[in-house]
Amino acid sequence: MTRRVVLATRNAGKVAELRRILDAAGLDVELVGAQAFAALPDVAETGTTFAANAVLKARAVAAYTGLPAIADDSGLCVDALNGLPGILSAR
Repeated sequence: MTRRVVLATRNAGKVAELRRILDAAGLDVELVGAQAFAALPDVAETGTTFAANAVLKARAVAAYTGLPAIADDSGLCVDALNGLPGILSAR
């Protein structure tokens, strides 16, 4: 039985990359991105760490879709800037 899982991103490249990884691992998973849910609202990334923001996104997308969800968060942490901009990279 194929299980449907949502990757909490609208980045088609990330979806394709994870789909290749899952396929190579032989997992029977139908991976879809957030774009499969046109009315899916953006999730406010209010966490204080990358992990916290990923958890916020995964939980919100799972609650909205009723499906298991995976999420990530990333940014630039520059040693010369004491780790900044960190979680504020996109802002």
